[in-house]
Amino acid sequence: MAFTTHPVLFFSGLVLALIGFLLWRVAGRWDLKGHALDSAIKSAWNRRVVISDELQEQYRDVRYAPTHMTRAGRAAGHAARHFASQVLSIAGMIAMALGAVLAVVAVVWP
Repeated sequence: MAFTTHPVLFFSGLVLALIGFLLWRVAGRWDLKGHALDSAIKSAWNRRVVISDELQEQYRDVRYAPTHMTRAGRAAGHAARHFASQVLSIAGMIAMALGAVLAVVAVVWP
C-alpha cells in the first residue's frame, strides 16, 4: 500500500501550506498591532515599560523626518505596510488551511 493515493494533490497541499506559512511570517514584520501587543505583553511581564525595537525604529523614522510632508508620507507608508500585512496575514492563514485540507484529502480520498 502506498503512502498516499494522490501524491500530486498531497505535495500540492504541502507546498500551499508552506507558502501560506511564509506569507504569514513576512506579514508579521510590518504588523504594527502585533508589535504593540508584543510590547504590552513584555511590559506586563517585566513590570516596566518595554518598547520593541521595531516600534522604536518606526517612531524614529517618522519623528526625525526633516519636514511635515515627509513625516506624513512616512506615516502613510507605515500605515500602508500595516494594511498590506493584514491582507497577507489573512491570505497566509487561508493558504495554510487549504494546504492542510488538500493534504488530508489526498491521504483519505480512495
